[in-house]
Amino acid sequence: MKKENKEINLTAKEKKKIKESIYDEIKDDLTVELSKTLIDEVNKQFNKEYKDELKDKISNEISDDIKKTIRKEENRLSQSKSLKIFRLYIYIFLLIALFGFVIYKLYVTNNLNVIVPNNIPVPTVRTEEVTTTKKADEDLVKKYNYLMKSIVITDTALLNDNYKLTDITMPERLKLAYNTLNKDKISIEGSIYMVSSSDLKSSYDKLFNTNDYSAVDFTINNLEYKYSTKTDAFIAINNKETNGDNIMFEIDSIIEDETYVYVEVITALKKNDYIYNINNQESSIVKDKGNISLSKYKTNLTKNRFVFEKEKGTLYAILKV
Repeated sequence: MKKENKEINLTAKEKKKIKESIYDEIKDDLTVELSKTLIDEVNKQFNKEYKDELKDKISNEISDDIKKTIRKEENRLSQSKSLKIFRLYIYIFLLIALFGFVIYKLYVTNNLNVIVPNNIPVPTVRTEEVTTTKKADEDLVKKYNYLMKSIVITDTALLNDNYKLTDITMPERLKLAYNTLNKDKISIEGSIYMVSSSDLKSSYDKLFNTNDYSAVDFTINNLEYKYSTKTDAFIAINNKETNGDNIMFEIDSIIEDETYVYVEVITALKKNDYIYNINNQESSIVKDKGNISLSKYKTNLTKNRFVFEKEKGTLYAILKV
């Protein structure tokens, strides 16, 4: 006997209910699985981002700390170096100031030859000593004082170094020769001054006794003499007022040997009736009321020695003492 298979017929409502049950079950499983997967992915991404952010933050903090440390060290070294350099500048400045002061004192007292040796070969003075406190030998003064009367110097530079005649430039020699001219040899018409070259040459030859005279331009007492070949004369226009300054000499001692006469003088600058050291024209020493004796103030003044050739009576050298 055959067994019959019966077909189960479900209503649409039952089928729908079964589908919903199956869907809900699958949905729950998928939701759990997807949620787990999503959470894992989020955790992975978060961990990666957090790690990267944390790494960057730590790197930045370390970098900032290193930079701060470096800056502090640089500032410390810079301050230390600056302080050392500042101290070095102070020491150098003090040394320069001290050296300048010493040079100034030597210059004012005309003792600069302490550090600048005199290398000009000047004849040796005879052995007997002549002190500066003793008056020059009256006989020698009477015999040789004319030598200094012919010497008029307006340039203090000639008195602050040692010069032999060969060291003095031609313009400077012409100044010396000009100062020995008789006044009638200088022609003055208004502001125009004129000196013939022959008269100046005669004065030059008498003073120096050389054959090297040369007519060149020179300036003296604010007069700029220009040589004119057309008139064979020196011409100058006086368009400035002279300051009335002049260099004074007072004989302190005279000695001689077989060849030379040595005239040692006290030197001063007279300006506006006041006496100055030629190397310090800012502070006057005393007011000149007339017939002043420089020997009273010689400790504050400078000294020079004029050397003349005894036989010719001509100037050989100008020395500072």
